[in-house]
Amino acid sequence: MPGAIDLDKNYHESDNQEIAPQLADAAVGVVTVGTIAGTTAAGAAPTVAIVECSDRRGQFTLSPVTGGGAQAAGVTATVRFLQPYGDAPITVLVNVVNDTASTAVACGPTLVTGDGFGIMTTILTTAQVYRVSYVVIP
Repeated sequence: MPGAIDLDKNYHESDNQEIAPQLADAAVGVVTVGTIAGTTAAGAAPTVAIVECSDRRGQFTLSPVTGGGAQAAGVTATVRFLQPYGDAPITVLVNVVNDTASTAVACGPTLVTGDGFGIMTTILTTAQVYRVSYVVIP
């Protein structure tokens, strides 16, 4: 079955990320199924570049761009699952690092539902590249 998650006899998920359906990057504010998008809290036109992202785990970069809007603390990106869960996941772990300045960023998941979650951060800096990693435990 496409998109099925393989578990071993100890209920560990297969490490083969290649078999998992991948999420796509989207324009600012887009909240459609199977996408990751920046929000206006990351500036007027932040960009997202997918490294490797599925419903269970992923890594992408977020680059804030001012262009008429100012950054603010809050939900700076949204992840919408390709195959929504029936209930909200038990745990969502999020890590954000400013790769340009080599510093950690205070962050956490928010608005967690069976359809996806938001990534809340402190205010981000224009023209910096942020590496975002997440793990979802249903």
